[in-house]
Amino acid sequence: MPQTSTDNTKPSSPLWLNWSQNLFYQGDNYYYTPRTRAELQAIVSTAAAQDKQLRVSGQRHSQTPLVASSETPASGVVILDLSCYADLGREGDQRMQISSDGKSVTVNTGVREDELDAFLTQNKLMLETVTAGGFFSLGGMTAVDVHGATVQAPIFAETVTAFAIMGPSGIVNTIDASTPKVGAWSPLQFARVSLGSLGIVTAVTISVLPRPFANCLAAGISDFVWENAANFGAGLSALLASKSRVETFFNPYALTGTSNFTAAWWNVESGSGVAPVAEPTTDACQLAQKNEFGAPYLPYAEKIAEDAAIYAQSFDAPIVGTAAAAMITSTAISVIKGEVKKAAQKNSDLWLNEAARVIFMSYFIELPDLGAESLSTVWGALKSVSDKVNKSSNFHIAAPMEFRFIKGGNTAMAGTYTSNADAYFVNLDLIAFVAVHEDNSGLDYPTKLLNFFAEVESEWVALGGWPHNGKMYGFYDPTTGPGTGTQPFNPAFLKQLRSRRTERVQAFDDYRQSCDPTGMFVNAYVARLVGE
Repeated sequence: MPQTSTDNTKPSSPLWLNWSQNLFYQGDNYYYTPRTRAELQAIVSTAAAQDKQLRVSGQRHSQTPLVASSETPASGVVILDLSCYADLGREGDQRMQISSDGKSVTVNTGVREDELDAFLTQNKLMLETVTAGGFFSLGGMTAVDVHGATVQAPIFAETVTAFAIMGPSGIVNTIDASTPKVGAWSPLQFARVSLGSLGIVTAVTISVLPRPFANCLAAGISDFVWENAANFGAGLSALLASKSRVETFFNPYALTGTSNFTAAWWNVESGSGVAPVAEPTTDACQLAQKNEFGAPYLPYAEKIAEDAAIYAQSFDAPIVGTAAAAMITSTAISVIKGEVKKAAQKNSDLWLNEAARVIFMSYFIELPDLGAESLSTVWGALKSVSDKVNKSSNFHIAAPMEFRFIKGGNTAMAGTYTSNADAYFVNLDLIAFVAVHEDNSGLDYPTKLLNFFAEVESEWVALGGWPHNGKMYGFYDPTTGPGTGTQPFNPAFLKQLRSRRTERVQAFDDYRQSCDPTGMFVNAYVARLVGE
């Protein structure tokens, strides 16, 4: 459990699990919950003196082993929970602070997105781009390439203009646009999507938009029948041109002539009438004291729904082999529609309030524009998955595919890095249900699932795709091909990933080492990513 004593520099020894439960860690006296800068500095000073590795744990939604895993040593490790941390304001006891010009907000990184959204709403402001669920920490959202649904916005980290980072000495430095370049690179390109390896990011400054009225954010959700590349490209291109934010779901089991796409959308408008009203939220500190992190699992029926979906994914029977998966997918889309409509009544785009425990494989694929011809690439990727899951003997996804479009950027370690300032990226999400081992030692991946994910992943890589840094990837060994799937984060896959982006990975790692010469903030997984 998080610390509740007055001395928050004393550690505890909880079992650490991430939200999807593919990662777990049990160490000795390793877990700290500092509330002040002085407490954090004391913990860092002790860890440095004892040559310990230090990582920060947020709302635990990352499925990559950025914080800890079963291979993390039982000793010599410090994990920080910043859910209760505050160091802003004149007294250093505030967690959120709006700039004098109202164009940005500075936030401590343990704050959750829903907390920040409520704070901004109270002050007639809003974020440029948001995730569907408000249960992510700001630190986690900026350490990896989390993105929203705003078509003309980049990943969330690229809406951040400054990072306050505590190094191994306990000194806090700020990285922003005025920080001197390192060769051709701005340090901001490394601070964004830093994978937690530059130090402890204590606060971020985020650009915001004015929201004087509740209806500055208008919302809706619509069904579409797009059955070939031509009408998919034409219809989706028109939708993306007319809406500010678009989140689209694909049902690969839809019958011919019925809706196979559902798009939730939001428009940022000038608005009029009443001021926005913030929804009450429970802050991250209160939740941490109850050992609650991330999205609440579906109540009561979570285990039943999970077991049914796992069964449906591998069900094999002539003709009706996909029936169970199709029913679960259709039900999920109906639930999504209801949740989006409820959020729309409140003029909100935080529609996801709870979730089933699933894994994600998520890839960014570059597009030159959002015209119908470019969107044919997206159609092809979706159609390929549809063809696979509709064969009775194959793996059947038991959830809709989800995809969003965002602008490319120049963050070194992001999946949306591009040299084309006009480029867009589609982000494709593939979802699966996986049982937890009986001894809680991670997930029990079925061979059929691993082979399916490997095959799809190889196709997305062939399209020039890059994996999301917070989701699962690396389901095959590129030296032997995707014929036999492996558990995620295959070492040979990570090696190939480095080779595909050698120059920017090297620049990132050089800067990382200048900030952290002893490697205090790098763990085994990050070391593999950067080639150590």
